[in-house]
Amino acid sequence: MTTPGYTSFILEAKATARKRGLTWDIPFDRLGKVSHDERWNLNAIVGARPPNSYVSDFGFDVDRLRIMNTIRRQIGQPELEAGQLTQHWRDFYKAVVIDGLLHKRMKPQSVMVNARSIKDLALAAHNTPPWSVSPEHVRQAYNSLLLAGGSGKTADDLRVAIVMILERNYIVEIPTLSQHCIPFDSDNLREVHQVALNRRLEVNGGADSIGNTRKRLSDRKSAAKLPGESEFWELVRICFTEHPRTFSDAIRFAALQLLIITGLRINEIASLPLDCDRWHSYVDADGEVAGKKGGISRALSLRFFAEKKDEDELEDGLCLVEASQYVPTMFEETVVEILTKVKKLTAPLRERLRKQHQSNRLFPEFEPDAIVPAYEIYTMLTGNAYLSSLERFDAALDAQYRQTFDADIFEQIRASQLAGKPSLKSVARYFVERRGSVPRRDSFGDIVLKTTDWAHAYVRVGDVEEDIRTHTPVKLPEMSSANLSDGSQILPHDLMFLVPYRGLIEGRNGGLLDTTRYVVSAPISPASLHRALDGRNTDSIFYRYGSGENGKSMKLLPHELRHLQNAEMFRLGVSDTVITRRFNRNDVVQSHAYDHRSLIEDLRDIDVPDEAQEVLTDNARDVYAMVLKGKASGPIIDEFRRIQAEHGDKVAFDFLNAEADGLHVTPYGFCVNSFAVDPCPKHLECFNGCRHLARTDVDDERVHLERLSERTKAALTRLEALSEDKRPVGWRNQIEHAKVRHINILRTLEARPGTKPFPHGADLYRSAESTLGTSVLDRKIER
Repeated sequence: MTTPGYTSFILEAKATARKRGLTWDIPFDRLGKVSHDERWNLNAIVGARPPNSYVSDFGFDVDRLRIMNTIRRQIGQPELEAGQLTQHWRDFYKAVVIDGLLHKRMKPQSVMVNARSIKDLALAAHNTPPWSVSPEHVRQAYNSLLLAGGSGKTADDLRVAIVMILERNYIVEIPTLSQHCIPFDSDNLREVHQVALNRRLEVNGGADSIGNTRKRLSDRKSAAKLPGESEFWELVRICFTEHPRTFSDAIRFAALQLLIITGLRINEIASLPLDCDRWHSYVDADGEVAGKKGGISRALSLRFFAEKKDEDELEDGLCLVEASQYVPTMFEETVVEILTKVKKLTAPLRERLRKQHQSNRLFPEFEPDAIVPAYEIYTMLTGNAYLSSLERFDAALDAQYRQTFDADIFEQIRASQLAGKPSLKSVARYFVERRGSVPRRDSFGDIVLKTTDWAHAYVRVGDVEEDIRTHTPVKLPEMSSANLSDGSQILPHDLMFLVPYRGLIEGRNGGLLDTTRYVVSAPISPASLHRALDGRNTDSIFYRYGSGENGKSMKLLPHELRHLQNAEMFRLGVSDTVITRRFNRNDVVQSHAYDHRSLIEDLRDIDVPDEAQEVLTDNARDVYAMVLKGKASGPIIDEFRRIQAEHGDKVAFDFLNAEADGLHVTPYGFCVNSFAVDPCPKHLECFNGCRHLARTDVDDERVHLERLSERTKAALTRLEALSEDKRPVGWRNQIEHAKVRHINILRTLEARPGTKPFPHGADLYRSAESTLGTSVLDRKIER
C-alpha cells in the first residue's frame, strides 16, 4: 500500500504535466529508450538555454548495473538482470523531474542530477516500490556510487536526493533513510566516502575545515574555495601568452580571459550577448567633459545575464535577467581587444547560424532541390578544409591560418586542393560509410548506382538534410531561443562566444576546420569550459598547453576565480557595498561569504588610534584591533578595560604590551588569556560553557561546531538506545554529560559574532598554582 506522501507527490506532478501539455505515459522500447520525438526536452519546457536535458531513458545504466552486481555478489545476493524502471518507479522518476523543474523552478541540469539519483536507487530497490525502500537498498545504492566515481559526488547526490525528495515529501515508510548512506567495511569505500564528506563541508561551510583549522593569524578563511597559486598563474600564462592551436581554443582562451578579468560566473560568461560592450560618457552640471575636472569622461561596462536572481522565473518557465558590470579602466583596452577579436573570428559561424534560424534549414544557401558537389557537402558537414591527399598540403597556408585565424585563407587552401585531378578518398569514405542512404547523382540530378570519380559526384541537398534529421540529429545546429525578463527573446547567434559543435576535425584529428563552410555551430557551453580547466582531460588547456608534468595535470574550478577576485577586493579595502554592486548581489552579506582574508588582513583593516599605534607592539596592536571590533574576550580584555577606565589609555596600553601573548585562535572562537606560563587545562573544550569564549564570523567555527553537534547527538542517541542489560556503570552520568555538552554546543552556535555564548559561565581556565592542594599528593604553596 502506498504512503499518502507518495500518492500526493505523483498526483500533483501528473496535474502539472497535464496542464503543460506533457504526455505522462511516455512510450519506450524494451530497453527503456524513448524515441527522439516522444522524449521530454526540459530546456524547451521552461525556455532555458542549451545544453539540453531530456527524459529519454527509463532503462538501467549498464555500468551501474555491473557495479551493483559486484556488490550483490560480495554480500551473497543474486545478480540483477538488465531491465527498466517498474511502473511505480517510472511515475516517481517523472514526478521528481516535474517537481524540480516546474514546482521548485530548478535548472534542467540540476533536475536531472536528482532524477539520475532516483534511478540509481531504483536499481538497488529493483522490484520494491519507492515507498518501501529499505536501509539495505539505500546502502547498496550508496556504495555502488562510491565505487563508480573516485570523487564520491554521485554518492553524495544520492544522499541529498533522499533527504530533499523522499524524506521531506514523506514518500517512504522509514523516515531517516539518509542516515544509511555509509560505506561498507572497505578501506577504499571509506576513503571515497570521506572525500565526499570533505567536499560537502567545503561547499557548505568553507572548511579548510577537515583537520586543517586556521592555526595562525596568516591562515586564510575558507582557503579551499580559492584557486591554488600555481594553478592560477599557470592559467593566466596560458590564456594571455600562449598562442591557441585551434579555432575553438582561441574562443576558449577569450572566454577564460574575461572570466579572470570580470569574476563573473561561468554561465554568465558563456551567455554573454554579442552587444555586451556599453560605453558611457559623463559630463558635469555645465555639460563639460568630466575628465577636465578630475572625473572620468568615459567608462566601459559589460552587459550580461545574471544568474541566481529572483526575477529569473516567469509563470511558465525560466528567463534571463539583464545586468551590467563596469570594467576597471586598467582593463578596458584588454576587454575591447578580446571582444573585437571574438566578433571577427565568429562572424562566419554567426552569419550562417542566423540564416539557418531564418530558413529553419541546415543549408540555407541552397534550395532543397539543388544539386551540389559531394565534396562541398563533405566540408560543410565535417568542417575538414582538406579534401585531397597529402601531396596537395600547403604547409605555408596551413601555418599562416593557424597563426592568424584569417578565414579568407580557406579559399586559397580550397583552390590548391581542387586543382587538377584531386584524389577525394576522404570524401568517398565519408559518403559510403556515414551517408550511405544518400543517393549519389550526376550533374543533371540523375541517380547513379556506382561512383568512381568523386570529383564529379553530386548529391541533392534535400536528401542530405533528411538523412541528417533521421540518422544524426546531433549534426543539427542549435537554434532554440531563450526568454528575457522583459518578454523578448535572444537567439544563439546573438551570443558572443560561438564555437563549432562536434568539430572533431580540429580537436581529435588535428586538422583545420573551415569556419566559412561548417554548418554546425552553437554557443560555447559552461561544461566545455569546466573541462578546459581540468587537467585530467586530454582536451583541457592545462594538459595541452601546461608547462612541465605538474602544469599538465593541474585543475581549477571556474568559480574559484570569482572567490579570488572578491577576496582580493576585500584585502585591498574596497567597500563591501561596492563589491556587492560589482557582482550584482542583493545583499552585502552575500559578498562576505566570499571574504577569504586572513585574520591579520582583517585586523589591518581596523583603524587603530594614532596614540595606540605609537606605543603598542605588533602583537598588542592586533589584540587591540580585535578589542575594537569586538572579536576578543577573556580576563586579559576585562582587566584591560578596567585599567583603561580607572587609569587611562597609557597605563592600559602598557598592560596590553605585557600581556599580548594571550591571543589564541581556537576552532570555536577567540580566547584571550595568558597561557605563557600555564597551559589551559580545558584546551579545545571552550564550547562547553567557558566564559572566555567569543564567537566570530569565521565559517570554520560554524562547520566545526555543527560537526561536533552531530557527533554528540549521535553519541547521545546510541547511549539512550542501549538496552538495560548493556548499560555500563555510570550510564546515567554519561547521558547527563552528553546532554549538557550538546546544549552548550547549540548555545555556542546560536551566539552572534562578537558575543560571548557564556558571559556568566564558569572560568574553565585555572592556573597550575590554583590547583595545588586539591589532591592528597600535593599541598597548597604557602607564601
